[in-house]
Amino acid sequence: MDLESANAAGCLLHLEFQRRVTDRERTEVLALSRAGAKELARTMEVDLPSVPYSTRSNSARSAFFLDHTLSRNGFALSLAMSGQRVGGAPLYSWEHDRDRLSDSVSLMTPEGEFRRQPLEADGLAICRGPHGIEGLLVEIDRGTEPPSYLGRKYGGYLEWWRQGRHLKRFDVKTIRILTVAPDHRRTARLRQACQAATAGKAGGLFWFGSEDAIAKEGIASPIWSTAKVEHLPLWS
Repeated sequence: MDLESANAAGCLLHLEFQRRVTDRERTEVLALSRAGAKELARTMEVDLPSVPYSTRSNSARSAFFLDHTLSRNGFALSLAMSGQRVGGAPLYSWEHDRDRLSDSVSLMTPEGEFRRQPLEADGLAICRGPHGIEGLLVEIDRGTEPPSYLGRKYGGYLEWWRQGRHLKRFDVKTIRILTVAPDHRRTARLRQACQAATAGKAGGLFWFGSEDAIAKEGIASPIWSTAKVEHLPLWS
């Protein structure tokens, strides 16, 4: 079966990916569909499970994963480069292992029942700030979850912090939880969700910034907001 026949028989998927971050145009990629895998397995006389294939849904998930990973790594790089400049906060370590960062906390619902709130950040930076060693627990938001989902997570983080779990888990006395969203509009919505979920308590624990502002002004610039105050530098 030639390429044209395979395409006509539904054995191929036409997908578009961005090969490099700097590319303006997407590249068309041909992938083997489930129907194509069946045909290939029949032709080669092998078991179907031994032939990998793609679907549009898992290819889309791969693109989301890549986007999230690039954003997380880009933030870590910006933080490291900022720490090398005069007045910056040196980055001692960066961690993004899921097993290392995963935790959970029990919260009481309005109905008086306890529920488990999973907590899994995207990264942990240990820096030497102006006032000593500090941990930055980083949430990279890509706008794929409703603000209410992050709101529940912020409520969990507040209880987690109150219990001193950051000290037990990461051995840091001072910690902030940074949320990095794609743009200012999304950042504002997440701040509102945080305020609602925490009743405005521990306002200095939660910090919000946008990728757009970091790229334009720099990560240490006064582009950050807490749950209560806007236009703050990351270090002061």
